[in-house]
Amino acid sequence: MSDALLTGDRLFPLLFALGFILFPLVFAGLIPNRATQESDRLKVRGKLTALVLATALALVIWGGLAFAGTRHPWAATAANFSWPMFFPLWFGFAMPMLRAKNPAWAITMHGSAESSGTVRTASLVNRERQNPVVRWMWVAAAIACVAGPIAIALRGLKLFPMDPASGAASISESPEHLAWLVLLLVSMTAPLNLLWLPRVLRAILMEAEPMDVAGSSELSELYARQRRRRVLGMFWLTGIAVPASLGAIFALVVWFPNLGSMWGLIGGLGGALIGCFGAAFGFMMTAERAKIAEVRKRLNAERGAAAAEATELV
Repeated sequence: MSDALLTGDRLFPLLFALGFILFPLVFAGLIPNRATQESDRLKVRGKLTALVLATALALVIWGGLAFAGTRHPWAATAANFSWPMFFPLWFGFAMPMLRAKNPAWAITMHGSAESSGTVRTASLVNRERQNPVVRWMWVAAAIACVAGPIAIALRGLKLFPMDPASGAASISESPEHLAWLVLLLVSMTAPLNLLWLPRVLRAILMEAEPMDVAGSSELSELYARQRRRRVLGMFWLTGIAVPASLGAIFALVVWFPNLGSMWGLIGGLGGALIGCFGAAFGFMMTAERAKIAEVRKRLNAERGAAAAEATELV
């Protein structure tokens, strides 16, 4: 029983990372292609090819680390922590493909959906000025992204002491040194969040928000509150929590390597918690959007009833 539990503890983080890497491709592939024009279908195929190649590269990285992990605990830890590759796969490749498959999902610069036959009103307020992410938050995100790589790099000062005679660092090929190098390179991808996260937040701010016929202020306030929660949730999750947790774990691995495979279990549980929180947040935002749609439907019905009553009186 203990051997089975030990095997499960080792496999769960690894399979968790594999599931996150495959999810964008599987989900985007299962969504029906609603594009009608041949040019749009060609665009979908091109984006699908890009998503497949990016997923294949991510799987090669995951598989290489998992294979190396059979001999080196540091590689197993890196494989368990490869699940953040989900974010560039999803936001960089899967979401553009989904928008290409469903033109009605495309986000226009005017904040209204490209749907046929439906008359909608839209606010002319510049939403980018309503971004709740202020400057000090971006400073915190930058610190969260670079703290881990800096802590790992500082460990190299002890692993590679300077030779007084040559003035160069003495680099060996020991597993500890190799682990330090790999984890340093992996952690240095965290600052890339600062490149794509602003685009994701802007897409959320500019997402189509269909109004009722009368342009009710009640509906505008509901959209504004939900938009603020979505932007802040995405920012704190992907801009702070993910890079900070990964950087902390990687730094602890290189500074305290004696714990060995225990870091894999800790990392897997931590990743599962962040993933579950992200999924719960996504479901909560979807439920709120559905409630807003019900409010819009009610307001339109009330407007229609009032118009019908006015017509009868005339």
